[in-house]
Amino acid sequence: MSFFSSLQKTAQFPFHIFHLSSNRFAKCFYELKAFSQREINEEMIREWKDELKILSGSKPVNSMLPEEQELVRVIKNKTEKENINNVTRTEAYVSFYRNHPEIHWAMLAHLVSRNGGWNMTDLKGSLLTNILSAKVKSDFFMFLESANAFIFHDAYPQLLLYERSKTDQRNYFHLLQYFDVSIFMKPVWDSFLQEQDSQLLTISLIINEQQYIEKRLVQDDYFITNVFNSVFFEGQEMFHFTNVMFPYRSSAEKVGLIGLNVSHFAPVEKRIELGKRLYAMLFELPSVFRDVMRFVDAVPHTGSRADYWPHVFTAEKSGSQIYSPYLAEAWDTVNHTFIENIDWYNDENVFLHFSRVKRPKKFEITLEYYKSIGKIQAGASVLEKGKNLI
Repeated sequence: MSFFSSLQKTAQFPFHIFHLSSNRFAKCFYELKAFSQREINEEMIREWKDELKILSGSKPVNSMLPEEQELVRVIKNKTEKENINNVTRTEAYVSFYRNHPEIHWAMLAHLVSRNGGWNMTDLKGSLLTNILSAKVKSDFFMFLESANAFIFHDAYPQLLLYERSKTDQRNYFHLLQYFDVSIFMKPVWDSFLQEQDSQLLTISLIINEQQYIEKRLVQDDYFITNVFNSVFFEGQEMFHFTNVMFPYRSSAEKVGLIGLNVSHFAPVEKRIELGKRLYAMLFELPSVFRDVMRFVDAVPHTGSRADYWPHVFTAEKSGSQIYSPYLAEAWDTVNHTFIENIDWYNDENVFLHFSRVKRPKKFEITLEYYKSIGKIQAGASVLEKGKNLI
């Protein structure tokens, strides 16, 4: 039995660290009984494959009109300005979505990015700060921060090109090459300008961004050694690093959680399928989306878990609640060097991901997560008392 398996067993005992009120939240199980999945446009997929065969065998044309050069410069500058930290990226996504609600991916990215920020500040919060070495905290933060930054660096210029194409009623997606975006996305965006198929675009962006970070970060030797092969990685589920949660507000007073429990560091195929399931969870039922947007519109992202449960978490170090700091107080700004001139697209197997989205049968996790906090704090307490620094 591994160390963390033993610790999890210990943490099952009823540690009454603080009062867990099981009836504080209304028990509301969102189920996809009314799930209405659109058929994937197979004809469009075939057209994309044919175009990608041509693009793969051709050399890019490096010529731009003066106004196109200026557009590329403006977009690069704006992307760099917004790509400061997790908070600025998360806000940029939601601001874009409010102006262009047909781009479902922007809202999905906003919510997933909130989770990334919470995981970053967890490393400096009261549950973990005394049981993790400075190196482990730094390594995990650098992976989370790099993934968040790299995805934004690749995706945000695409969003801004769409915005300008929409405004000018002109297709600017031949300029994707100047942002080192994979050729995979060109036929996707070309089609979206004509068809406005939000589902196909969202699945395409999910595929593209996960493939984008796969070789650049997930397969990086340093992260493999210091993150994926670490003791803390083995125990990440115990410390809720595997929860992807979307807060929702069903009334003015109550904030609940919907979500799925899957490792952020799973193989790329599983991460893509997770993204599709999260997309279905968020957009396929109007009641779910309405309640999540109530929270999003009311609560700006700070990186602290006090954003959604201020009665459990606090961004202040004093008090009886769990300390969950603001991102700005937990971590300094990181200057990233982005790896360019790598196009992940090399075969058609990726199109197997264009299938019906798997239906999560149940994803209301409010009470489950609320009760798990006691177990998390118990496990951290056992480690801290035993001076087991990871």
